Order: sequence, then structure tokens, then C-alpha cells
Amino acid sequence: MKSTIMRHRRIFLVFALVFGMAALWEACKTETKIEPNYIQDPTVDNVFNPNAEVPVPLNFVLDTTFGHEKSHSNVNWKSRYFDFSDTWLTGRFGEFHFVPDFPVLPGKLGGVHAPWSKGVPLLNYNANPKFPATQNWSVGPNTQSPPAYFRFNASDLTKNYFKAYVLVSTFNTSEPGRDQYIQCGQNYMGTQWMDSTRQVVDPTSDTAWLVAQPGTWKKQGNGFVVTCDFTFNRYLHNEAGKADGEPITKPVTVYVTYNGQLYTPGTGGGLGTLRCGFTASFNFKRSDYMDKNATKLYLKNPTAAEKTNSDAALTTNKTYGTWSGSVGDDMYIQANMVFSKKQ
Repeated sequence: MKSTIMRHRRIFLVFALVFGMAALWEACKTETKIEPNYIQDPTVDNVFNPNAEVPVPLNFVLDTTFGHEKSHSNVNWKSRYFDFSDTWLTGRFGEFHFVPDFPVLPGKLGGVHAPWSKGVPLLNYNANPKFPATQNWSVGPNTQSPPAYFRFNASDLTKNYFKAYVLVSTFNTSEPGRDQYIQCGQNYMGTQWMDSTRQVVDPTSDTAWLVAQPGTWKKQGNGFVVTCDFTFNRYLHNEAGKADGEPITKPVTVYVTYNGQLYTPGTGGGLGTLRCGFTASFNFKRSDYMDKNATKLYLKNPTAAEKTNSDAALTTNKTYGTWSGSVGDDMYIQANMVFSKKQ
């Protein structure tokens, strides 16, 4: 009887060992086939997803009586590094503005826009902010704290107006290896220069526009969704059917949320200040705006050492800039804006 029990125990142990080894082997095989599923860290998600928990007051109107507090606003971007994991590259754009209704200078898409005076546009130049000595910004009431050219009417969305831009050359991650000129950051943004010393940015290729299509604003939960035309990068002359320097514009879906308001009483009998905040976010694929086969950088004024590569790029590339595989195709943009007025 005892020998029978011992024999059964030995058989049980053998089966247990076999099943255990098989399970371990299967686990090892499965582990080697794991692919990243890009589950985003909630702390990262909170930085870039707008707050949709604050309902906008029914009769709230943001109009040109408000000013834009640029010093308390920002435009951020993020993209995956090499698209292999949840490792994110992040940064911001140093120069951004809302654009008013008056005309933009012909052939001029960058810099700070100034209004027309007696039928003549005021001077308006854009220069590389890395070289302050060459900067020549416009003067006038729209240089600092312009009126809110983003207009919002909670009870009548057909009256909403949105037209804004960033200067792509002010792309900044605080990492010189990416931010310096002729480094990967400027290249994949399609930045161009007017001179071989990289001091003056070409204004015709320096602006990314975001313009709301009229009549496309819709309420979604406590927030809003709107279709915008997004302009980023430009074509080179050898793209079929495209003019040299033609901007690349495609529609994107933008999510807008109202983030609340605060009234600060004035002192000494002065007027108080009403502030409010908005967040806009969207994403786009760089491959929709960049030539993925562009491996050489085209420069309008190359140095002697750069000329061969630049000439080759001119005959092969379809867009400005070079394609960088070190950054994921999807780029996420978030703009956080504060507006205020005295009352």
C-alpha cells in the first residue's frame, strides 16, 4: 500500500514538473514577443490634454475688449522618440501670436504683424531670435498684448474667430543638441535661412498657421471641437503641380476648452482685471507635411562645404527640411492661453 502511494506521488511530481516547465517555456516565448502598446503615463497625459471639466458660462463673450496675456501663455509640442515606446520628446515654441483681421503683408507669413497705416503696411521683419543684434520687429500696438483676435461667443458659435501662428524657428527643447541651427530639431521643422551664417530665418518658411474654418464650431461635452486649416512647411519646386515655396495646408480637428475665469479687484479705486483661460489641442502627422525621402538639407545660401548636398536636395526633395526618423510621425500640439481686460 505504501509503495503504491509513493509511486503515485512520484508520478504526480513528474507531471507537475513537466507542466511547470511547459508553462515556464511558454511564458518565456510570450515574453519575447511583447510589443509596446503605448499606454500613456497619466501624469504626462494631464500635461497635454485640455481640462474639459469647467463648463463655459452661457452668455460669456471673449471679444476685442480683451488683451492676450502672452507672458502667461504657451504653445507646447510632444512626439514619441523613435516611435518605439512611451518615451516622449517635448518642447515649446517661443514666438506665437493671434492674427487680426487687417491684411497680412504680401509674401510675408512670419514675424509680428503690424496694421496698415493710411493704406501702407508698416515695416515688419522676422529675424532669428538666437541673434538679437539682427532682430527687427515691427512697432505699434500689436507688438505687445494685442487685442484678442481669438473671439469666442458661448451662445452663438457662428461668431467665433480664430487665426494664430507660431514661428517654427523658435522651436525650443532646452537641449542644444536638438535646438541649435543645422541640428535635427530645426531640420525636421523645415526651417530655412537667408544666409550661410544661419542668422536670418527665411520668413516665408518660418510660420505654422492654424485658422478655424467658419461655421465648424460644435459643442462637445463641456468643450468644443472645430475644424481648422493647418499650414506647416512648404513645397520645393520639383513637387508635381506645386509652385516653388507653396505652403502645405491640410485640415485638422482642434479641441478647445474654456478653463475658467477670475476677477481681481483694483486697488485705490482703480479698475479690476477679469482673466479667463482657454486650451486648444490637436495632433498631425509630419509625413503629411514633410518629404519622408528627404535625407539631404536644401539651403538657399550654402557654404562651399554644403553646396554638393544642397544641390542634390534641390533636385530630389519635395519639401523643405529633412525627414528625421528619431521623432515619431505624430506630433501633438497644445496651446494654453490667458486673456484679460480691465473693468
